[in-house]
Amino acid sequence: MKKIARIHFPSTVVNARIAESISVFYESMEDFFKKKGWKWVPQKRTGDKWIQEDYTVEIKGKYKDGAYRDILFTMRRTPGLVGQSANRKQLNMSNDHKFSIFLPREYPANLSLIKMRTITRLWHPRISTGSNGEACITVNGEVDRILIDILYHILMDPRRIRPPKLFPKEDSGMNSIAMRWFEKDAENIHKLMLTKWDANHEKVSLKESGGIRIIGAEGVEKLVTEDKGTTIKIIPREEKEEEKKGGVRII
Repeated sequence: MKKIARIHFPSTVVNARIAESISVFYESMEDFFKKKGWKWVPQKRTGDKWIQEDYTVEIKGKYKDGAYRDILFTMRRTPGLVGQSANRKQLNMSNDHKFSIFLPREYPANLSLIKMRTITRLWHPRISTGSNGEACITVNGEVDRILIDILYHILMDPRRIRPPKLFPKEDSGMNSIAMRWFEKDAENIHKLMLTKWDANHEKVSLKESGGIRIIGAEGVEKLVTEDKGTTIKIIPREEKEEEKKGGVRII
């Protein structure tokens, strides 16, 4: 059987398409920030790096012909769960996260070959806690959609994570403990993350009165789940996490 030749678009075409997709991501987030009333500082591009207060996107690797291959996506002021206590009632939280995204040379074809790797630690139903950190995450489009989906996975959006209790045809993910905990009260957990995300951002309406930044309380927040009144403590923390490499397999 003959192998089907893979189509490689010219590197200049691929890079221009990826750059445009990255710009679309920033435009989408700017529109979202404005609708939320959050302050948005426009991104600046320097070479193959786009820098903005909340999100930085950088090309970290290229193919031999110069086509973009590896993307580093850095998120700030974005609450995510990074660990669980031994008694499974306390979850540590961080606002800073990094993902590495591998693009196949055939991009924008063969999107199923896209791979991702967690650079910072995450405790997430669809990311393994093992050394490889493998996960199965649906690719819904090109780079702009991938970046947005990563963001909402971190924010524990049930529509991205798709717990089997809400989506019976789905599996239990790569971290079954996290999945069982999450699906007991998925919507309220997501709402809590959105509330903390909102608290991390300066509101435009305050800018003229001195630009006061609204920050969430440093104390422990409690989330009462629907399962027998179980209380899950969410402990926010700002200290830097040691970088722990993992991988995310997209299928």
